[in-house]
Amino acid sequence: MSTTTRSPAHSRWSVLATACLIGTAMAVIAAVNGKVFLAVAMPVIVIGYALAVTFLGRRSDIAAQLGGREDDERRRLINLKATSASGAVMIIATLAGCLVELARGDVGGPFTWLAAAGGVSYMAAAAYYTRRG
Repeated sequence: MSTTTRSPAHSRWSVLATACLIGTAMAVIAAVNGKVFLAVAMPVIVIGYALAVTFLGRRSDIAAQLGGREDDERRRLINLKATSASGAVMIIATLAGCLVELARGDVGGPFTWLAAAGGVSYMAAAAYYTRRG
């Protein structure tokens, strides 16, 4: 089995590049909608986060983890646990929103679709990883 590893520099700069693209998209969309404050604030927050984890990642284990640097098994396990925990929170929040929609008589609202997408994707992933490991 062949494995490919990213160099730490590649991982570090890819986070910053992705944040710049997303921040730019946010700014353009907010500006087109006439939301000047959001057009400035949202990219500043996203790009500021990326700058922090990019340049503090060498000195701080937490910043390196948040910046996507998974150099060893410990960091990969931390990422897996953190992803699982945040996924559980998102599922609970989505199901709560779905119940609120149903209580208001809004069948088929955004939370209903998010809950359905989450359920279907979980079942598909469970089936895949059961077969593939």
